[in-house]
Amino acid sequence: MLIYDQDSIRLYATEIPPLPEGIPGARSVAEKAAVKRLVREAFPGTGARMAHRESGAPYLEGAEGIVSISHCRRMAVMAVGPEGTRIGVDCESGNRAGQLRRVAPRFLSKEQQGVWSASEAMLFWAWTIKEAAYKAALDPSLRLSEIPLPAEIPLGRGTKDSEISIGGRGYRVFQADSPDPAVIIMVVLGV
Repeated sequence: MLIYDQDSIRLYATEIPPLPEGIPGARSVAEKAAVKRLVREAFPGTGARMAHRESGAPYLEGAEGIVSISHCRRMAVMAVGPEGTRIGVDCESGNRAGQLRRVAPRFLSKEQQGVWSASEAMLFWAWTIKEAAYKAALDPSLRLSEIPLPAEIPLGRGTKDSEISIGGRGYRVFQADSPDPAVIIMVVLGV
């Protein structure tokens, strides 16, 4: 389902249904099926398909545009922009607060830890912003702890207060309106 369409950027989301426990590979099959649904919806009748670069980054075969993909237990999300766009998307769901607290020193700088580890929601936002920013920056040497966090996290589009700079490039950060209230979707877009 199309959940965002502004300024030549589109976001699509699809549910990943609950899976039975104990079936090896079921999660991977469900995630791949969800991505195929997203590509068919975004590029109907083109025969487009998702492929992956050596780095693991996804790209489209058979259609024009840049994509970023994320999936969590409940949903898969795909961001689409014109060629040359720097865009990253990440989604998260579930109760990962304990895990995020344990790894926070690896993805948050010392300065960020004081503010961004204050609550479960702040940790989720910081994690999803950094994952999306890493994808948008296209720099495999970038460490998550080096990625700055914005002064605010607006819903849709982004503002001056939601801009960050990575490697001298500007990016807007915003939270997309998720069709599932249990899923956080963050977008980082080059400006």
